[in-house]
Order: sequence, then structure tokens, then C-alpha cells
Amino acid sequence: MANKEVIITIVIYNLILIIVGLLTKNRNKTQDDFYLANRSLGPWVAALSASASSSSAWTLLGVSGAAYAWGLSAVWIIPGVLIGYYVSWTWVAPRLMELSQQTGAVSLPDVLFHNYNDKERQVLMRLSVIIITSTLILYVAAQFQAAGTTFSSVLGISQDLSVIIGALVILIYTFIGGFWAVSLTDSIQAVLMVIVALILPWMLLLIGIGGFSDLSSAINATWDIGEKSFTGLHTGLMGAGFALGTIGIGFGYPGQPFVVNRFMAIKDVQSIKRGKIIALIWASIIFTGMIILGLSAKVMYTTVGNPESVLFFVSDRLFGPIFSGIITAAVLSAIMSTADSQLLTVATSVSHDWNSGKHSSIKTARIAIIIVVVLATLFSLFAPDTIFNRVVFAWTALGASLVPMVLSKVFYWSVSARAALISMLSGFLLTIFFHFLPDTPGDIIERVVPMSTGLIVLFVSSRNNKRTSH
Repeated sequence: MANKEVIITIVIYNLILIIVGLLTKNRNKTQDDFYLANRSLGPWVAALSASASSSSAWTLLGVSGAAYAWGLSAVWIIPGVLIGYYVSWTWVAPRLMELSQQTGAVSLPDVLFHNYNDKERQVLMRLSVIIITSTLILYVAAQFQAAGTTFSSVLGISQDLSVIIGALVILIYTFIGGFWAVSLTDSIQAVLMVIVALILPWMLLLIGIGGFSDLSSAINATWDIGEKSFTGLHTGLMGAGFALGTIGIGFGYPGQPFVVNRFMAIKDVQSIKRGKIIALIWASIIFTGMIILGLSAKVMYTTVGNPESVLFFVSDRLFGPIFSGIITAAVLSAIMSTADSQLLTVATSVSHDWNSGKHSSIKTARIAIIIVVVLATLFSLFAPDTIFNRVVFAWTALGASLVPMVLSKVFYWSVSARAALISMLSGFLLTIFFHFLPDTPGDIIERVVPMSTGLIVLFVSSRNNKRTSH
């Protein structure tokens, strides 16, 4: 049963988000304002908002739940994420910022396909709209479902009503404030997530268990072989495949339009350099904290029914109602910081990219946001799935479709429109195909083969173009 402290905390937090949307409304005078905050983001807002939007409830609930369920093998998520962050901020961010400023592009597909003729560009842009919209509706639905689970488990209201409440709050401040509201609220949410990751896991480890030595002793004494192995039950090449497949989750980072649009909106190279440090520190704190939380909770509690609720389970037992309210707000932060960015990305795709930037308007974008919220809400109500599985699939499909094209820009490859089309289609369709086959260790085939195939197609095209030009 919900207590009034928890309800008050959540209500105040959501009012703050809506107020931010109202305060930023007057900044949306042009499309650059609405889509990219007039390309003036500083390092703190860019880094925190990009990080928060990429780390949804999948991080606070899914990663802690994976650590609880898998044991030590979940640690491979950390290097995967950090590699994705480092590559993106070191090489991808400067190139996307440069291309966006040169071409006036306001979306990732706009940047990737700006140099093709009108007919080729339209085909590629529309394919990207289909891929982005279909995967992100699935992704947003997962966020709404997570919001529903959070509200219903903490506040005691029905799952369906909880989903609708969460969807409405996200709709209001995204609809009103555009990219400014999304970036600022994501930054607020990123700070709140760090506070939780710094307090809850370490309090459980130090006070509940007694530190790393006691955690290690408990792991050796009570866990089975798979749980205390860094590759689960897999050994040899299968173990290496598990590790690489789990690390491969991070490979999709440069291809997430709702994340890398911050690179296009950042104001200068110096801000990128500072933003990289902020983002890497943030990711280290969040993901390490959630892994420690899941591992410590596995030692302390054997009665958690749903591993993805371990965050609430621990906070209820360690702290009082006010901190439980903060924890709930943090989870909702993670959900909203991803969902709002994804809604804006889909709106940009539908209103701007479908017609290659012609006849687009903020009004059309806002209509698209409403439609996507409705579809994602219906999807989360009538086709539920686990947070971890749905998010990782959508993330992988997007990455496999777009990362090869992003890297082709970083490497200055000249690729044909046909190669770009084949690369995107092969990445997207192969991910779906492998997803429905029996799982491989760490899902290595699903996470590595589709993206690698697209990259090989573009590399061969660039070599052919180079020979032709000579």
C-alpha cells in the first residue's frame, strides 16, 4: 500500500518536469530550436542528457536484475557500455557535429544521407523512418510498461492506469518543450540516477553485507558454478562468445538516434572533450552500482520473485518511505529520460525525414508524438514483455541498421546508395532473424553478425568507389 510520502515525492518531481517544459516553450521558435536546442548544448547538459536517454529502466531495473539472476557473468555489461561511450564521444561525436553544422541537418538520417541525389536520398530516408519508428515504438512501449510496473508496485494502483499516467506526463513536457525540455529534464534525471547509484548499492554492500571480502566469501559459499563464473556455464570458445556477445550490447551506442542527436546539438569540440569525461564517469558510477546492487542482493535476499524489482526490494528494506519515494522517482527518471528522447526522435523522423526535410513543421512533429504515445501505450498494455529483453532487442536492431553508416562517415568512406540500402536492410532484418532463432552464448550472433555484415558491405563499396575514381 502506498504511503503519502512516496506519493508526494513523485508528484513534486513530475510537476518539476512539466514546469521545465513550460519554461522552455518560448525557446522553440525554429526547427533547429525544437529538434536540436539551436545547436548550443554545453558539455554538462549534452553528456548527462545523452547518458540518461541511453540508460533507461533497462539500467536501474534490467541490469540490476541481470546481475541478480546471472551472478558474476553480468560484469561484462560494464566494459561493453564503456567501450560504446568512449568510441562514440571520441570519434563519432566530432564528426556528427561537423556534418550537422555543415549541412544544417537536424536528424541522424539527415546527416547520413545528405550527399545522395534526391531520389536515392528519399528512399534511404524513408527506410530509416520505418526502421527508427518500428524499433522505437517497441522501445517506448517497454518504458511505459516499466513505468506501469513502478507505479503499480509502489503506489498500489492498477498496471493499466499506471501506464497511462506515465505516458501522459512524458507526453506533456515533450509536447510543450521540445529538445530543450527533453535535454534539461534528462540532465535532472541523470543526476538523480547517480545519487541512487552512489547510495543504495554501496549501503547494501557495506552495511548489509560487510564489504567486498564478505561478499566474495558468500559468493564462494552459497552460489552454484554458473553463478560464480564470469562466463556462466559457458567455457572455452563458448565462454569467449558469451563475453563478447555481452560486451556487444555497447556496440550499438553510436547508432541510437535519440542519443547521438546530442552530438549534433553540442556547441563545439571543446564541449565534446569535456562531455566525454562526464559521460564516462557517469556510466562507470551507474553500471558499476547496479551490478553491485544485484550481486549484493543475491547474497542478502533469496526471496525476490521478479529480479527486475530488486531495486525496490532493497530500498524498502534499507530505508524509509521518503527515500523509497526518491528511488521510485529515479526509476521513473530513467524511464522518462529515454522515452521522451525517443518520442522526439520518432517525431523528427516522421515529420522531417519522411519527406527529406520538405514540408516539415513543429505542428506535424507534435502530432507524430501524440500518435506514437498512443501506439506505444497500446503496445505496452496488450503485448507486454520483460524490460531487459525488449530494450536490448530494439537497441541491437537500431545499432545494426545505423552504426555501419555512422562509421562510414567517421572513416570518410564514399559508399553507393545501393550499398547504404543493403547495409541498413541486412542489419535490421538479420537482427530480427537471429532474434527468433535459439540463443547463442551472450546472443553473440544477434549482436555481432548483423552489424558486421552491414559494415563489410559498406567497406567493399568504398573500396570499389575508390578504384573507380582512380
